[in-house]
Amino acid sequence: MVQYLIWDFDGTLGYRIGMWSGALAEVLQREMPTCRATVDAVRPYLQTGFPWHHPEQPHTPHQEAKTWWAALAPVFVRAFRYGAGLGPREAAHCAQQVRQVYLNPARWRLFEDTLPCLRACTAQGWQHVVLSNHVPELPGLMAALGLTPSIARIFTSAAIGFEKPHPQAFHTVLRALGATTAVWMVGDSMTADVAGAYAVGLRAILVRRHHSQAAHYCETLTELPRLLVSRE
Repeated sequence: MVQYLIWDFDGTLGYRIGMWSGALAEVLQREMPTCRATVDAVRPYLQTGFPWHHPEQPHTPHQEAKTWWAALAPVFVRAFRYGAGLGPREAAHCAQQVRQVYLNPARWRLFEDTLPCLRACTAQGWQHVVLSNHVPELPGLMAALGLTPSIARIFTSAAIGFEKPHPQAFHTVLRALGATTAVWMVGDSMTADVAGAYAVGLRAILVRRHHSQAAHYCETLTELPRLLVSRE
């Protein structure tokens, strides 16, 4: 039997420069260079409509990536129309470009403490898996960032059909792992990662942001290996 750390990805191990609103702004700059809309203009229209905004609602697992992205087209069209002031045809055209721009590996970064932490925890006997509310192409993004050698399995909500904190998101991972001696969830969201883990009986560590209800917290991943040793 082995011990696992279940990691969130976005905001915990890595991040996209500009996030979703930044991707839409890049599309506007490329496709509509005369448009003066800013990131702040489109951001409010991206606060609803993604699968993780309704984690209580399961969705179809293992669907094709193009189907997953097609379901988001109305969200992008809304942002381009009302945030950027585009007409219906221009907004629809720009919405089709978001996928390519968002997935550009050049816009993704790892936090400086990510790889050192993963290596230190591996040396302590931990294996790593990822459970993230994310796009179907997450495994490819992680490979481009050099994470694949450190991660045993990758579970993205787009593939498994459940968004954290839905209990089935965690149960899907636990069933796949089989017998274990210890499992911790590590993430930057109190709701999705920590509370979600607590609800299924897992221990959890909140990282990068503080919350009074988190039993364990690390401001940076540098602190995490030491915390794990102290809790053995």
